[in-house]
Amino acid sequence: MVFVKKLIPSAWLAVGVMLSGSIAGCTSTESIGSFWLGEDGEITHDAEPVPVPNRSGLVYTPDSRDRQYQQHVEVEPGYKDPLHHGYAPAQTHKRLNDYASQLAMELMDNATRLTQQDMVGVASFVRLNQSLSDSTVLGNQLSEYLIAELQDFGLAVVDFKLAGGITVTPVGDFVLTRDGTALAKQVEMDHVVTGTIIEDDRGVRVNARIVSLENKQVVASANVYIPAFIVMDLNKVASVN
Repeated sequence: MVFVKKLIPSAWLAVGVMLSGSIAGCTSTESIGSFWLGEDGEITHDAEPVPVPNRSGLVYTPDSRDRQYQQHVEVEPGYKDPLHHGYAPAQTHKRLNDYASQLAMELMDNATRLTQQDMVGVASFVRLNQSLSDSTVLGNQLSEYLIAELQDFGLAVVDFKLAGGITVTPVGDFVLTRDGTALAKQVEMDHVVTGTIIEDDRGVRVNARIVSLENKQVVASANVYIPAFIVMDLNKVASVN
């Protein structure tokens, strides 16, 4: 490698060369010679080589992040899995509806024998336990998001929580209910979207499927893993409300 620097107005060039063999009488691989360009165009070499340090390796210079990490290690030595010890990012662009969108996309991608004319209801997702009737904030909100997401794919979604009529009260007019006696007497559905949630220290595994009500056949299935900090944010909002 040759480095050339032109100095004005002296009209000479200083050239540094790492010597890998014998050049102009210099055989050391650890020295730099100086080359001079005269006014007559002739290049002459300085008789005395200039020694240079060996720079064959890469040198890393620590910065503030290294010093900060070192201080953290001195306080708490040993590695800890952040997900198992309350990991929570300062900021995240991910929301629960993003995971609902991913679920809907996988369900429609894997769907068989499902047409746009089929009436589909969306039920709450429940914990995978003996009763299969224990839902959570995550399970209820996920089913609500899936209504809109599946409709975007052209499915005919049925809301079976619709009451038999509108209830007018001083604080509002209501048509949705969870009271079984107040529900509409008959709701036509061909399929239902349901699923289970499995919780661990890192987050929640959601297993979703679309099942035919006629023959109980699973016509589509999908799963997604939702990190713990997403679920914890949902629980904080629910506790405030």
